[in-house]
Amino acid sequence: MNEYFLTYCFYVGLLLTLLIVFGFGFHWLVISGWKNFSKRFGAYAFVPRLIGTPVHEIGHLIFAVLTGSKVKRVKLFPKITRQNSGGAFVEFTPKKGLLGSLSCFLCGIGPMIFCPSVIMVLMYELTPTLFQSILSVFSHVSIIDKDNVWDVILNVLQGFFGSFHVNMLEEWRFWFFLVLAIPIANECVLSGADIKNAGKGFLMLVLLLVAGGFVLSFFPEVSAIVILGLAKAAGLLLCVLSLALVFNIIYFFTGKMVSLFL
Repeated sequence: MNEYFLTYCFYVGLLLTLLIVFGFGFHWLVISGWKNFSKRFGAYAFVPRLIGTPVHEIGHLIFAVLTGSKVKRVKLFPKITRQNSGGAFVEFTPKKGLLGSLSCFLCGIGPMIFCPSVIMVLMYELTPTLFQSILSVFSHVSIIDKDNVWDVILNVLQGFFGSFHVNMLEEWRFWFFLVLAIPIANECVLSGADIKNAGKGFLMLVLLLVAGGFVLSFFPEVSAIVILGLAKAAGLLLCVLSLALVFNIIYFFTGKMVSLFL
C-alpha cells in the first residue's frame, strides 16, 4: 500500500487517539479528585466548577457556531450539591449531512482544545516567565513518528514539570493563575454526553479523512506537505494536552493528600 497513505493514516489516527486517551485519562483524574475533596469539604469541593464549567461549555458553543449549527439553549454554570454538580449544557441542532456529522464531532471534543488554549492565554497574562519556559518546550518538540511517540510524550512532560520553579511560589500572580488554571484543566474532559455527541460524527469523519488521504496519496508532493502539517499538529496537540495533564495531576495528588491527612 502507498507509503504516503499509511503515514497519513498514522498521523490522523494519532491525533484522534490523543484526544480520546487524554479525555478519558483526565476524566479519571478529575473524578478521583472530586471524590477526595468532597469527603472533606462537601459541596464546597465543587465550587471551582463555577470557573471551569463555563469554559468547557463555551468550548462546545464555539464549535457549534463555527460549523453552522443552530444553538437552541445554553447554560454555562452548573448546579452544585453536596455529592456532585452538573446541569450545564449547550443544546444545538447540527446541519444535515457531512457538515452535521463534522459539527457533532467537533462540538463533542471542543473543550479538549478550548480549555488548554484558555490556560495558555492566562499563563501569558499572569505568569510570563512560565509561559516562555513552556513555549520553549513547544518549540523543541520532535516530529512524532511511529518509533518515538512515547519518548516525545515523556520529554514533553519532563519539560513541563521542569519549567516550574520554587521561586514562583513567592509570586501572587502564580497562585492566582493556579486558582484559575486547575479548575479549567478539570473541565478538559470527555463527559458521557460529549462522547455521545462526538460519536455521532466519528465514523463519518474517519471515512472522510481516510478517503481524503487515499486521494492525496496520488499526489506525493502535496501529501508530503499535508503529512508534515499533521505531524506538527500532533506535536502541538500533545503539548497543549500535556499542559492540562500537569494541572490535573496536581489536582489529583492534592486531593489524595487532603483525603489522607485532613
